[in-house]
Amino acid sequence: MRRSTTTRSAPRVRGWTLGSVLLLLAPSILALLTTTATAAQSAFYVDQTVPSCSDSNPGTADAPFCTIAKGVGVLQPGSTLDIGNGTYAETIKPAVSGTATAPVTITRWPGRSPTIARTTTYGAYLVNRSFVVLSNLTFTGTTLDGVYVSGSDHIQVSGNVVTDAGQPRQGATAPGISLRSSTASTVSGNTSDHNSDHGILVSGTSTGNTISGNEASRNANGWQRNANGIDVIAPGNTILRNVLHDNEDSGLQFYTGGNNNLAALNVSYNNGDHGIDDLNVTGGRLISNTIYHNCTTGINVEGTSGSYTIEDNIAVDNAVYPAYNGISCTRRAGNIGVWDSAPPSTTVDHNLVWLSKAGTMYVFGSGYTTLAAMQKATGQEAAGVQADPRFAGPAGGILQLTAGSPAEDRGDSAVPGAQDHDLLGNPRVRDPSVDDSMASGPRLYDDLGAYELQPGSTPPPTAPTATLSVTPTTGTAPLQVTADASASTDPQGQTLTYAFDFGDGAVTGTQDAATATHTYTAPGSYALTVTTTDASGLTSTATRTVTVGQATPSSPTARVSVTPATGTAPLQVTADASASTDPQGQPLTYAFDYGDGTTSGNQASPTATHTYTAAGSHVLTVTVTDSSGLSSTAARTVTTTTPSAVAPTFVNSIATNFSTSTHTSGSVTVWRPGGVAAGDLVVLTLQLSGTGAAGTVSATDSGGNVYSQAATVSDGAGNRLVLLTGVATTALAVNDKVTVAFPSAATYRLVGDEFTGAARLDQAATATGTASAFSSDAAPATVGNEIAFGAVSVPSTTTAPAWATGWRSVGAYAVGSQYLSRAYQLPVAGSQTATGTAGGPWLAAVLTLRQ
Repeated sequence: MRRSTTTRSAPRVRGWTLGSVLLLLAPSILALLTTTATAAQSAFYVDQTVPSCSDSNPGTADAPFCTIAKGVGVLQPGSTLDIGNGTYAETIKPAVSGTATAPVTITRWPGRSPTIARTTTYGAYLVNRSFVVLSNLTFTGTTLDGVYVSGSDHIQVSGNVVTDAGQPRQGATAPGISLRSSTASTVSGNTSDHNSDHGILVSGTSTGNTISGNEASRNANGWQRNANGIDVIAPGNTILRNVLHDNEDSGLQFYTGGNNNLAALNVSYNNGDHGIDDLNVTGGRLISNTIYHNCTTGINVEGTSGSYTIEDNIAVDNAVYPAYNGISCTRRAGNIGVWDSAPPSTTVDHNLVWLSKAGTMYVFGSGYTTLAAMQKATGQEAAGVQADPRFAGPAGGILQLTAGSPAEDRGDSAVPGAQDHDLLGNPRVRDPSVDDSMASGPRLYDDLGAYELQPGSTPPPTAPTATLSVTPTTGTAPLQVTADASASTDPQGQTLTYAFDFGDGAVTGTQDAATATHTYTAPGSYALTVTTTDASGLTSTATRTVTVGQATPSSPTARVSVTPATGTAPLQVTADASASTDPQGQPLTYAFDYGDGTTSGNQASPTATHTYTAAGSHVLTVTVTDSSGLSSTAARTVTTTTPSAVAPTFVNSIATNFSTSTHTSGSVTVWRPGGVAAGDLVVLTLQLSGTGAAGTVSATDSGGNVYSQAATVSDGAGNRLVLLTGVATTALAVNDKVTVAFPSAATYRLVGDEFTGAARLDQAATATGTASAFSSDAAPATVGNEIAFGAVSVPSTTTAPAWATGWRSVGAYAVGSQYLSRAYQLPVAGSQTATGTAGGPWLAAVLTLRQ
């Protein structure tokens, strides 16, 4: 919780890693990871580093896609998308939800190392989705949240690494992982650090979620003290077995709105404010947490908070030593502090407190320097203890108990929220040599805090084991390699730091990241060494040899795509060779042969447009040439057909829908008997109010068909009319759904109309006005036998729009005083204008549609 704007930066205090905690995932969560679809192909693959990758591939392991966007676009319930090597500046945005028995899974391709980085928005964007698994991916440097989940349920975010989200400046911060107004979801086993806001945020109406086994550290706004490890401002969630350290504000914060949450078995140390902070919240349970060396009150309950239960915790050396950047804190003190209106309805018992120097031991309304004084004054903490807990290595964040700890066999196992296994998954164990007379509940041997002391003494720390891999190990100069020491381990589970020496005079110095890249510029044999150091200062090294040969230029690799690849003549296509690459990174030039006798010479631009005027099968070829004069070619086939003599025909309106509340998407359900025939063209007409003039509008349907924006017009008063077109390559049945995504709008109205004999958009024109007569600009029909489709939006009127002579109305969709009317003419030639009369200010658009 922010209480001042003093700027601080984080020290490098090492904490416990949590890989083993993932073993505690509930069987129902594991089932989500292993469910497979019954479709013919349920597993899809993306790897941009595979030379033969293409978004035209089937997306198999042998023929993967190149982009994540293509991969998520083909997912259906029960599908899995494995993402392979490469750095993807894309947002993971699944278009569909899964089901309880067939989730949608997006994960790392086993044995590969993808990174989602430098996206201009979110790393992953899950809005209004259900039963989606997002796991084992790395997100770094996103402009907005690394992982953004909103309005969703049964989402699993697990095993991911999220770093450097947002920017540490006012107005540009972003949390690593956010769960907003979402339910029944799990955020588990993730690492979220060095983000410009909270490591993990739970907000809005989010409830029934479990945040478990995560490590959140070194998160900071930078310009004010506000970033927490985990920030909870939503009710009824479970925060379990997390390690939170070196954050700018508190390790774990429950803020206004975060009522009735459970925090159990969390470790929170060296944070810039509290270990656990509770402000203006009620009904919370803080059970079996270990809170150490935080800047202010270790466990803090204040403001209008009340009805709290605080039991079985360990709180040591809080608010007495400088913490987080070595700055002393002068705010509220105490290992455990219950302030303001909280004491009358708060219960504290079975907690261990200790200070290694003079300070405030406890606050319960008033401050006390000893637990005994607090017990005498309040009658609380009858089973509490003031004693050194005998941590194994507190200076390095190793807060497990050692033999003889007074925290042994002293807990209340009956308190709601008590757990039968500790943070590491170890069971509760009785120590027959310990007096358990102060314990209570069905088990009289629960240890206090997050860790259960296991039989036998704690061994002295031993050195880590360094493990190093290098990719590639051979090649020609200049050779860029990636050194990866992430498989290194520490027997105590301490956090490791890494220093790389590349053997050519270049070094990295000590760093938290387990990987480093380096480019060797000269031929030779180099010993690349990593030195790993744990929190106890013990080190280990590993070495690999990198052999660099004399560089010889290689030919570039040509790639070309054509859009569209089929259609009726005349057909304008765009050839795109921008995916072509050169091994030396040299600039490329491009020459196109269109296969119909037309060519374009060498040019710097990788794209070109061309119009095929005759029917036939044409081989379009691109030749790419680098500055060494080496070249390669790639080809695609373009098929053009003769336009059909059959006149286009209006079939029917397929569905309507509206909403008078704020949305970012809307949908219609096909009601027309017989659905929509394969090959027919669908026009979607969307009327928005309370929205901006710009922003992408797109649509998909249950059959996987895609609709593109054909025309858009706005009036500057928050009203917008958008037309989209798309061919139903896959037929739609009754009750199939068409979903449109748009910028946030206060209301929307959506209508779908079906035409046969038309295949694509020709021209479009729009206009807006206030006169009683409406008239769009003119859209020409460039060939004969076309359809003209018109739409007019009247945001406020009591009179339905009327169409001019020649236009056939297909209905006026009225919602209150808002009208959306459509009409058509066919067949047409020449310029077309949507005209008629309206009872108020209007927005009009006209399309010409061709075969």
